[in-house]
Amino acid sequence: MDKKDIRKLKPNPDNPRTMSEFMEGKLIESLLVFPKMLELRPILVNQEDVIVGGNGRVQCLNKILELDDNEIEDYMFNQKKFRMASDEEKTALLAFWAKWKKKPTVFVRILDNVSAEEEKEILVKDNLHYGEDDIEIMKRHFEREAIGDYLGYVAWNLYDYDDKINDKNLDLTKTYPEKFKCGYVECQMTDQEFKGLCARLDEYLQEHDGISDGFLTELLLGK
Repeated sequence: MDKKDIRKLKPNPDNPRTMSEFMEGKLIESLLVFPKMLELRPILVNQEDVIVGGNGRVQCLNKILELDDNEIEDYMFNQKKFRMASDEEKTALLAFWAKWKKKPTVFVRILDNVSAEEEKEILVKDNLHYGEDDIEIMKRHFEREAIGDYLGYVAWNLYDYDDKINDKNLDLTKTYPEKFKCGYVECQMTDQEFKGLCARLDEYLQEHDGISDGFLTELLLGK
């Protein structure tokens, strides 16, 4: 594993992944409070220093390079991990980034014996999330605020907002909420929302001879 100046790493023009401003901020926070991850999960680059895996992290590291010390501390303060840290730990983190900005390097793994087509495959697959979160395990082992810090959001059904949070005696019966999926867009629904949607679809089918074409347009436009 090597180290390279982030300013010499080239963004991949074919990178298919984008980040909202909010999620970019969450990634900046994550990098700032847990810089060890940069060594544990190096940036993947090809022989020409083009980024194959880690475009988002390098993008955020370049943003960090432009922040002053107060701005860095403001970002870190959004994370409970930083707020709960000791004064010594906070000082060490701030000192780490002050030193890093003078020599902004990052751990990289140079891909060799990888074809151009394999590079493209890695570019797409690097951040895919094949699995699904086990809600009950998340409840039992992670605080709600920590999940928000790690992921940038908390699923509506993840916590009950009562004294059962992180309770070892929590009922382990798994429940899987209904999901509505259209193309690449997927959202969770309450039972009541699901039943309501099904009822509206039934009405639409009756009015259109069993044909569902146009249902989503009507639903979205509220016609």
